[in-house]
Amino acid sequence: MPVFKKPDPLKFTVDTPVEKHYHDHDETWVITHGRVAAYMVDTDGSRQEFELEEGDIWMIETGVEHGCEILTGEAGIFPFAGTIPDGSHEPGHYYMEDDGYIPSLKVVKIPTDRYA
Repeated sequence: MPVFKKPDPLKFTVDTPVEKHYHDHDETWVITHGRVAAYMVDTDGSRQEFELEEGDIWMIETGVEHGCEILTGEAGIFPFAGTIPDGSHEPGHYYMEDDGYIPSLKVVKIPTDRYA
């Protein structure tokens, strides 16, 4: 289980926005400073846009394309991955235009008598 102490955010500027990409795992963004115009393209193809600012936290589901434009001189984003399932890409930015699929996670229920 990861624990982040004094996380060091990635820094983005108007000239270095976060391009549209997706992951094979959930991802959470913590906005540490600045303000961004974020967007997401849901698995059904609908695009939503909204602003995030210092102190906001955004949880992005597996397979949802996302990115942002920077609205201030600089913005800090601390992104962290959720569980990375078997068969996933290594953590990084991936593009549906290249890969041609939308990933999803599936829960497998394993019977147990642990608390019988």
